[in-house]
Amino acid sequence: MELVTEPRLREIIEQITPGLADSQAPTVRHPPTDPVARDAWFAEVVRERARQQAQMADSMGAEPALEGVDVTEVRIPVTGNCGWTGCAECTAGSINAIVYRPVGVSTSPAYLHFHGGGFWLGGGLDVLRAGAAVHAARARDLGIVVIDVDYRMAPDHKFPLPVEDCYTALTWVASNAGQLGVDPARLAVGGGSAGGALTAGVTLMSRDRGGPALSAQVLNIPATDSGCNTASMRLFAEGYVMTRQNALEMWDMYLASPADAYDPYASPMHASNLGGLPPALVVLGDYDVLRDEGAAYARRLVDDGVTVTMRRLPQAHGAALPENGPETERLIDEVLRANLLRN
Repeated sequence: MELVTEPRLREIIEQITPGLADSQAPTVRHPPTDPVARDAWFAEVVRERARQQAQMADSMGAEPALEGVDVTEVRIPVTGNCGWTGCAECTAGSINAIVYRPVGVSTSPAYLHFHGGGFWLGGGLDVLRAGAAVHAARARDLGIVVIDVDYRMAPDHKFPLPVEDCYTALTWVASNAGQLGVDPARLAVGGGSAGGALTAGVTLMSRDRGGPALSAQVLNIPATDSGCNTASMRLFAEGYVMTRQNALEMWDMYLASPADAYDPYASPMHASNLGGLPPALVVLGDYDVLRDEGAAYARRLVDDGVTVTMRRLPQAHGAALPENGPETERLIDEVLRANLLRN
């Protein structure tokens, strides 16, 4: 933490660090081959995720009172399965999403949000509900529909299931635009950290699969490179909340095989060309292990002709100054306003 110059940020990091011991990723990140051990592993991953997400929801406080928006919880049909017969999500064949619609607006653009959490936390309806305030404010203030997507998570649901869920959610929104009150010609996607990786993967899928067309992408402190070998990975490897070891564990949980590390839908830096992608906002942290890969991805976007707005804020990955949150949301609103609300 010696590289952090802001006293307030140093204090925040010091306050957060002791609690990290109770939010560790699974030590076994791939299912065993023995059938009995395999079933036990899946069940334990589900239990541990539920425990940590319950703590997360509690720490976020009570669900906020929302004004000026209609809120609907929906189920989005998805395909593929994790191979465990006890999986409630795969058995249901659908995922949750929360739709925030501005009151009094009949048809509007839509923004799909993919949460972060190292590919394995950050979802579940209780967590999504507790974080409703920012999505409701965006829907109300911009006059757009915001959809918060609860994709299936690793390590029990490995690549490509999570990113395919997110892409499926995008196609579902476009296909059900009339029912949702959405203009299918004005869609955007965004997310933070692992959600940033999913966002980048979805934009590539949208381009490569012929739609649905996207007007903007929001990459907030994104994970873009499974290699974990940048200068910032080494510089902030320890003592800045998210560590390099955390990043390695995150990718190990997400990827089903070593070959997946080079699949651009998983690790977007491996895309051979980024041309034809929508305008991007890239937000980075000065003391973030993911800083340099996010900056490198932004440069590649620019080199391939994509309009990019990039901002760096004084924050680590998982620790930020109080004013950074509102500033990040302001930047997101700005890029959505410019690209979704244009005439």
